[in-house]
Amino acid sequence: MTELTTDSRVFLSTLPPGRRERRLAIAVVLLTAVAFIAAVPFAKVQLPRVWAFIPVYESAVVVCDLLTAALLIGQYRILRSKALLVLATGYLLTAFTATAHLLTFPGVFSDTGWLGAHSQSTAWLYAFWHGSFPLVVIAYAWLKRDHASAGTQRAGACAPQIVAGIAFAICFAIAFAILATRGYAWLPPQLSGPPLAPRYTMAHHIVVAFIFSLSLLALVTLLSRRPHSVLDLWLMIVMCAWLFDIAFAGVLNHGRFDLGFYVGRIYSLCAASFVLVILTLENINLYARVVQALDRERIERQRAQSQTVQLNEANAQLEQRVTSRTAALTAANRDLLNEVLERKRAETALEHSREELRELASIGTSAREQENRRIARELHDELCQTLAASRLELELVSERKALKAELAPVHTLLDEAVVATRRIAADLRPLVLDDLGLVAAADWLAQNFRQRHGIECDLTVEPPNLDLEEPQATAVFRIMQESLTNIAKHAHASHATLSLTRNDDHVLLIVQDNGIGFDLSTPRKLNSFGLSGLRERAYLVAGEVSIESSPGHGTSIKVQIPLPIVRATDTSDAALLHPEPSAGRWR
Repeated sequence: MTELTTDSRVFLSTLPPGRRERRLAIAVVLLTAVAFIAAVPFAKVQLPRVWAFIPVYESAVVVCDLLTAALLIGQYRILRSKALLVLATGYLLTAFTATAHLLTFPGVFSDTGWLGAHSQSTAWLYAFWHGSFPLVVIAYAWLKRDHASAGTQRAGACAPQIVAGIAFAICFAIAFAILATRGYAWLPPQLSGPPLAPRYTMAHHIVVAFIFSLSLLALVTLLSRRPHSVLDLWLMIVMCAWLFDIAFAGVLNHGRFDLGFYVGRIYSLCAASFVLVILTLENINLYARVVQALDRERIERQRAQSQTVQLNEANAQLEQRVTSRTAALTAANRDLLNEVLERKRAETALEHSREELRELASIGTSAREQENRRIARELHDELCQTLAASRLELELVSERKALKAELAPVHTLLDEAVVATRRIAADLRPLVLDDLGLVAAADWLAQNFRQRHGIECDLTVEPPNLDLEEPQATAVFRIMQESLTNIAKHAHASHATLSLTRNDDHVLLIVQDNGIGFDLSTPRKLNSFGLSGLRERAYLVAGEVSIESSPGHGTSIKVQIPLPIVRATDTSDAALLHPEPSAGRWR
């Protein structure tokens, strides 16, 4: 069963019934049913006419209904539930209609009753009274689901709705009284015979059957409209007593002032009292809760006052401590500020010195590359050519003098000298880098690496005609050279790959191997500057180096070097100053 969803669970109209409430309701229904069954055989037994019973009984009913309506209106002012306002209006309507029934009852205030009553007026007022309340209960059952959303709609005045409900009840009660008195001729007679001992007609049985059906329908509607509240549970008990009242007062009895007449009115009084009793008990419980809440609030206020005094004392002590600590912290902050300024000046000086050292390193590297280029060029163009010419002259002499066999070792030495000279010149500065560009130099470097160390080396260049300006070209070549040297010395690899890619604003170099790898967190060995040299060379051209490696999984070195932005005018000027080499030079 879906549980009631509301934020005011303390009210009977929203509180779901528990096991105790259900057991009590079942006990009350069983008790009234047993009393009904016990009284049925004696329903037509004529008893003395106690005329005071009618005003006492109906006055009690009117008071109970009025008090119940007032309590329901009080809950409506809090919960703003339309169902509660409809139910309160129904209780007001029964109270006003019962008042009219009392005033028109023959023999109470006059022989025929007040308000211009006739012999059939009270019978029809009884029908209006007991037929209108089941309709109100059905309307309440269909509207009671607004409890779930009424809690969020409590803003605004509710007096107009309450006044409208009271006016509705008064108007309908007046209409019932007028119809039962002034409209006497329009209504079929329900009673026949003498006024003091009337008998029921067929019209009466039809009206009672209709009222009984409405009451039964109201009970079924309450049962089917879930979830149930405690108020719904007691309304079901009210409708059970209402059914017993109709059965005794309109079906099982023989006429007025028999046992069924008296017992039916007693059931009607019980039906009017049930909801009033539980609402009164609810108000008592709510009052007790309010008193307990006030007591707890008083205790909490006293405790808060005591804690406030303690807190004020603690605040005074804390303020003294804060004052003394503030003075100490001010002095410490002053000293710390001076120290921070000194450290900043030292860091600035250190950074300036570091920048100067890097500039010197850049200048030294550039000068070293220029010197290497000059020495390599001289070795290649002068010493290597001289050795080659000496070998040719020696071959001519050996052929003329028949000294070929004796001079063969000298030929070998000269060949080795030429090879060594070329290797030394290439190590110092490969002329292919200056003559043919970075792609040819990288290809020569990969081939030389394979020939020297027997390690497979794959080279990928994108785009294939990639060309870089100085100093980026030299930096990329030297980083590739040092990376391959590290692979040959330390990696124990069988395969290496070189990938050189140019994007819009940078060039990316990736060198990978399948060697033994190493732990990046391990401190470097003494006098081992391989990776540091890579970072320094990349730093000189504003590049970044990232290294990924782990034991047994090889090493990957990624170098990203930004490229200078070349304007269109600069490109055209460079084309004029440095024209493309001729086809004969490339050959």
